[in-house]
Amino acid sequence: MVKEDVDKLKRQLLTKQLQIDSLLEVTKAINSNYASKTLFRIYEFILRAQIGVDRLAVFHKNDVWTCVCCYGLQEQEAKVIATDVEKHLVKYKEITRFKGQPPTPELNGFEMVIPVYHKDRPLAYLLLGDLNSNATDSPDEKIKFIQTITNIIIVAIENKRLFKQQLQQERLKKELEVAAQVQNMMVPKQLPNNHRLQMSAIYLPHNNIGGDYYDYVPINDEEFMICIADISGKGIAAALLMANVQAVLRALAGERLELKELIAKLNRRVMDITGGDHFVTLFIARYNFATRKLHYINAGHNPPVLVHGNMQTLLQTGCTVLGILDTLPFIHEGAETLQPDTLMMAYTDGLVDLENEAGQYFTEENLYRFLATQQHLPVNEITNNLVAALHAFKGAQPPSDDITFVNCRFV
Repeated sequence: MVKEDVDKLKRQLLTKQLQIDSLLEVTKAINSNYASKTLFRIYEFILRAQIGVDRLAVFHKNDVWTCVCCYGLQEQEAKVIATDVEKHLVKYKEITRFKGQPPTPELNGFEMVIPVYHKDRPLAYLLLGDLNSNATDSPDEKIKFIQTITNIIIVAIENKRLFKQQLQQERLKKELEVAAQVQNMMVPKQLPNNHRLQMSAIYLPHNNIGGDYYDYVPINDEEFMICIADISGKGIAAALLMANVQAVLRALAGERLELKELIAKLNRRVMDITGGDHFVTLFIARYNFATRKLHYINAGHNPPVLVHGNMQTLLQTGCTVLGILDTLPFIHEGAETLQPDTLMMAYTDGLVDLENEAGQYFTEENLYRFLATQQHLPVNEITNNLVAALHAFKGAQPPSDDITFVNCRFV
């Protein structure tokens, strides 16, 4: 009897030593940053060869639930369960033995489920078949060890996923920072403020980078061009297209083209760049100080406002948006003779579409009323006052789009 007890104790010690060795092997593999597939191969070997599991399937959620390790069942069977984990397994919050038949036919051949949770979020589910228990190791002891090693593997893989996600976020953040710096470099650093022209502008990108654009381009001592544009979309893609539009527009401005020809060429270039996947709304104008003539084309953009005395004039003449059609069906050019002290405000739709906490929009009507009360102030004050009015209007509601506007006073 004593010999049998000693032999049993030796077998138990051997089992415990194998379990410790298995945990060490898994730990070394994790510390060596082995791939997830390798970790699961080690895991499967331990459960099959050392524990005696005849059937297993591990389901892990990354973006969707997938079977990351299986043995004793067809791959297609595992895929069927994976597509409906929410239905079959999410209800299990702790180790559960199936009494008699499993709750659904898809789980036939499995005797229990071991969930792995992080707080209230399920990370994985292990389905187990027969454990082939022997006299030296009780089923409960095996289950406890299996639960331990499963938790170690799943938590390690989850940490790898979170670390990779963090690296991606940091890389994206750096890319956005670089893109924002490049974009800021393209915004005019100095705008005229003299006896003939006074300008002020502001660009408030959504999430630090966006698709709005404005520019001031001197042509000669008597003429300059001004434009404002809004690129469809947001983020880096819109910012890159905006940079292309600016480069093309400045190059075309140097060719001394008529506005209609310039717009036609710009439209074709936008089509070449985007293949029709994005479009651009744009307002462009050329002003001559000697004649006081403002020639302009509005390509589907929010119409800028001319303010002089009690008169407000919307600059709407032009064409459709750019980048949708290979050839624009029509291009009309508008012209205005500006009286001294005329104010012009050009803006993008993010200004009038700004929403407050009550779901109300700032609207064009509010902007026109604002300009009527502010028109005689210096352009810098008008800009600062409008920014303050927008902040007061939106309250705690964050803007959902870029906001850009340009104020010009033709002295």
